[in-house]
Amino acid sequence: MKAKAPIGTWSPQHLGTRAFTLVELLLVIAIIALLAALLLPVLSRTKAQSQSASCKNRLRQIGLSLAMYVSDHHRYPPMWGDDTGPFQTWSDRLYPYTLLNWTNRAWHCPAYTAKDGLTKLVMPRKEPIVLTSYAYNAYGIAGMDGSPKLGLGIWFPASLAAEPELREPSEMFTVADTRTYRDLFIFGAGIVNGLCDRIEMQPYYAQTEETPPLHGKGYNILFGDLHVVLVKRNDLLFPLRTAHNWNRDNRPHPEAWAPRNEWAV
Repeated sequence: MKAKAPIGTWSPQHLGTRAFTLVELLLVIAIIALLAALLLPVLSRTKAQSQSASCKNRLRQIGLSLAMYVSDHHRYPPMWGDDTGPFQTWSDRLYPYTLLNWTNRAWHCPAYTAKDGLTKLVMPRKEPIVLTSYAYNAYGIAGMDGSPKLGLGIWFPASLAAEPELREPSEMFTVADTRTYRDLFIFGAGIVNGLCDRIEMQPYYAQTEETPPLHGKGYNILFGDLHVVLVKRNDLLFPLRTAHNWNRDNRPHPEAWAPRNEWAV
């Protein structure tokens, strides 16, 4: 007859029979939750940095195609319209140099498309409105109510900026991330649902239902000399700091500013 092992001693038959206690299980869950809490922000920041880097690369490609267009035509493209053919946006005119335009998702900012940003053409009445992730500095600091001679130009050909008219290309905004809106109201078209914005850069006016910038605290912006920089929202939309960057003559033109209580910051 086999002798029984004394109580409290180990024996091979006890292998694999011990289970987690409730306290140990809760401790493991707590450790996993803590690790997830530590890792998720890092992964989120890494993803955001990757999207911003891709966005800057796409803006640089747009800048190269813009430079080739200017070299061939001696003027910047109009924001939209045409004097002879079908309706075109500024990006449509760059298509021969890039083989991509705003109708292709690969042309847009990755952060914009990742958040289900709209890429579409709205036709209220007979006026087309293009919603994209990149906006063109057509008007300059004055915006839609001001002089077309401050920005790169709106219509063909009178208002278009010639290359020598950019007094300081390294300081001139040309193309930028749009200031996005959720469920944008467009006069004549009603509410357009989704993340969207217009084709032109909006200088500094306060807007309702505006969403945060696509890249943290600011917007990626392409300058006239083809470099791309992340500009903080508080700088972009504060005329005292960046008004001259909007205008082809590199002057702030305070006479074109709206009253201060209409500023976004």
